[in-house]
Amino acid sequence: MVTVLIVTLLLGTTAVSPAQAAQKSADPGARRKEVQGQRAQKAAEVDVLKASDTELEQALDAMQSNLRRQEAAAASAAQAASAAAASAGQAREAERATAAKLGRLRHTMRREAVDAYVRGPSDDVLMALNSSSSLPEMVTKQQLMRVAIGAGADRVDQLRAAKEDLAIQRAVADKAEQQAAARRKEVDARLGELTRSQAKNEEVASSVEERLERALAEADSLATLDAQLAADIARRQAALAARVASSPRAPGRARPSGPSARVGTGNLTTVRGIVVASEIAGRVESLLAAAQADGFALSGGGYRSSEGQIAARRANCGGDVYNKPASQCRPPTARPGQSMHERGLAIDFTWNGRLISSGNPAFQWLRGNAARFGLYNLPREPWHWSVNGN
Repeated sequence: MVTVLIVTLLLGTTAVSPAQAAQKSADPGARRKEVQGQRAQKAAEVDVLKASDTELEQALDAMQSNLRRQEAAAASAAQAASAAAASAGQAREAERATAAKLGRLRHTMRREAVDAYVRGPSDDVLMALNSSSSLPEMVTKQQLMRVAIGAGADRVDQLRAAKEDLAIQRAVADKAEQQAAARRKEVDARLGELTRSQAKNEEVASSVEERLERALAEADSLATLDAQLAADIARRQAALAARVASSPRAPGRARPSGPSARVGTGNLTTVRGIVVASEIAGRVESLLAAAQADGFALSGGGYRSSEGQIAARRANCGGDVYNKPASQCRPPTARPGQSMHERGLAIDFTWNGRLISSGNPAFQWLRGNAARFGLYNLPREPWHWSVNGN
């Protein structure tokens, strides 16, 4: 048992040579894990506002795959640490058993030494020592002396062997405890890495949830301008919502609740058929006039009431109007107050009766001029312009 334990521990703590390290770095499994980690790190840095729906789905998939890998690695490290701790315990137990055996041998030797001193040598030994020194008598005397001291010599051999065993087992136990400590350190490192990845995954998932709600709100706003486009946006967001719903959620992140989520301004002005918040009406009028002067008669949709969104939430979210994440509703539905349209601070521009796209001249004009009037584009939606680009 002791030999097996020694061999096991020695094999387990053998130093890794440069050649072995190079072989490990060339291992396909290790390389695959490294690539997964790099992909997850890149995915965590994704620009949620500018990325496409497909890019976000891929980012969430990469991060979740990396989390599963890290969870498996942490579990494996914990199992190895448990096995190492058990081996260290066995090694210390073997050391204690040998130490106890050594103590008993020493006690026995002391007792036998005292007994021999009290009794003195036997009569046979004394007669042999006092007899003549002829050859036969010398042989007899040697045999008697061996008998007399044989037991003591055996005890000395046993004592020496026990001391050697104790030294070996102590070294084995020390090495086993060092290995167990290294395993525990690895577990701590794995858990720390996992915790950081979980936090980052939750952060990204929460940001995607916010973007999802805004996109869904935009689809609702577009329904009267381009029903087909609105349906396409809603369908893509439903696929993204399925990814978000399976991702860890960020704990403690505040969500609007109650009527305070309804942030419609109440002060509205109609500018050339577009209803907007009164605070930006002057800017919108100037923009539309400048566009018309350059040959672009722009129109579009601006303010959208929250009432329709409230009704949709009641129907699709189990009656939870303000708190449930959009991805957990069926179908996914944005909470009231998530759209800049509900504040009257965004416009979906049309030109020649259709929503503008990134390839037409009206978009190019807006891209070159809208910022002068305080309106900015949401990159993935060329028709959508707001006071902050959201």
